[in-house]
Order: sequence, then structure tokens, then C-alpha cells
Amino acid sequence: MTSILSRLEVGYILAVKQTKPCRVGIWLYPDAPAADLVEAVVSADRAGVDEMWIADEAVAREPLMILAAAASQTTNVKLAVGITTPVLRHPGAMASSIATLDELSGGRAILGFGVGGGQSLDPFGLSVEKPVALVRDAIRTARDVIECRSSDRYQPPGHAAPARSVPIYVGAKGEQLNRLASREADGVFLSGFGLDVLATPVEWARSVRPIHVALYASVRFRADAADDPTSLMGDPAAVAAGMVQLVGWHQPETIGLALVDGDRIGAMMEQAMEAIRLFHAMV
Repeated sequence: MTSILSRLEVGYILAVKQTKPCRVGIWLYPDAPAADLVEAVVSADRAGVDEMWIADEAVAREPLMILAAAASQTTNVKLAVGITTPVLRHPGAMASSIATLDELSGGRAILGFGVGGGQSLDPFGLSVEKPVALVRDAIRTARDVIECRSSDRYQPPGHAAPARSVPIYVGAKGEQLNRLASREADGVFLSGFGLDVLATPVEWARSVRPIHVALYASVRFRADAADDPTSLMGDPAAVAAGMVQLVGWHQPETIGLALVDGDRIGAMMEQAMEAIRLFHAMV
């Protein structure tokens, strides 16, 4: 993506102006101090960011605790766990945790399920043989617990918390898991794809039902960053222009920035929020 808009790209901007509003979000890797992660969520809420996703990488900082700490200090931003694996967290227990976060935040929680990558599973020597069945069963069990609903997977006990409504997303790169999301989930979290091939996973995600597509491009603000086909690159203005292009091409319900530079979290957040401000000005 370039910071110089061609005539064709300006056409995409004008096309975006004719479409429904798009939510904006930020994804964070939980390798910063916990207090800094909480402050990042709070600052995003103050800046009008619609959703904040905290990755679940097993033994990194705990995303649910970060989001719970931020819940009482925020009012509007959606608080999303993305993406967690049912290999390490039983989906029923995870459902109880996300429902509690939803209660604490006044209905702002989002749960993201995926298979789990090497950073989560390798430290424990774990692997997955049937990823689609794993995620499918996790979605169904979690939904039963969140909605306090009896099924062949779960019988609500007397001490079960009251039913809530929490969106469940799937985060994955493969075709079958994204088609599963279209059948079973409320949304998909699409990230880590080459920006020039995003049309294919978006099509998979919409193949059965028109679920919420959250499209998160990696973003690299550092001038010395190596070229990366999965990333928007450059200053906040260039990144904002790239966001506009992606919305024009794919019409996601959410356009987001995955902060992967490895810089100080405060510096990355400042640039991301400036890019979002410029994006709003463009559309």
C-alpha cells in the first residue's frame, strides 16, 4: 500500500462514502506490562475506537484479566479476546469467564476461538488433529453456557450465572474453519493474510451466512520495517489510506490494525489512533 492515492484509489474512497459505517479496532499482542495494556484499552476508549482485541498466547499476559481491569475504566469500546484456543481453555470455563467480563462491562465482551498456534501450544507439547471439529464443538459448548441452555453437551446447574448474549468469532486462516464460522459463529477475525488475497477468505467467511467480518491488517509504522505483504506500512496517513482501500474492496463490518512493530505500546497506540482519526476523516 502506498501513501500516494491514485485516481483509482480515490474512486474507492468515494465508494466507501456510499456504504454503511464501518467499525474500527486495534489488536494487541500481550507482551507489554499488564498496566500498559490496560492503559492502551482505556486510551482507545477515550479516542472513540470501537473495539480492542487482546491476543491469548497462553503464558503471556492474561487477556481476560487485562480486559476485566479495563472494563470499569471504559464505557464504549468492545472488549475482545482473540484468539483463544479450546485446547488450553475448556470452552465451558472460557464461556463463564467471557460472560463475567460481559456483565462487568455492560455487554461489551467478544469471544474469539481458534485452533491455537505454536506460541500457545508448543510450550506444552500439544497439537491438534481435528481442528474444525475442535472449534465447532467449542463454539457450541460456549454458546450453551453463555445462554444457560441445556444440551447434550451441557446441563446448567443451579448456581449457573444468568444467560447473556456474547458474540462468538472464529479466527483462522484455513478455508474450512472460515466456512465453519459462516455456519456457526457470529463473526470472523481475519488477520495475517496477504493483503492482495483477502478476497478469498472474506468469501469463505460469507459463504453460508452474512456474519460480521472483522478485517485486521498488520501495521508497521517503523521506517526501517522490512516489506511485508500482510501489512499496511508507512506513516499514519499512509496506513489510513490503506484502510480506506481495504474497506472499499471488501466491505468488512470492522476494519482494524494489528500492532506488530514491537515498539513501545504507547508509541504504537498513538500512531494507530492517529491513523484511525485520518481514516474517519477520509470516509
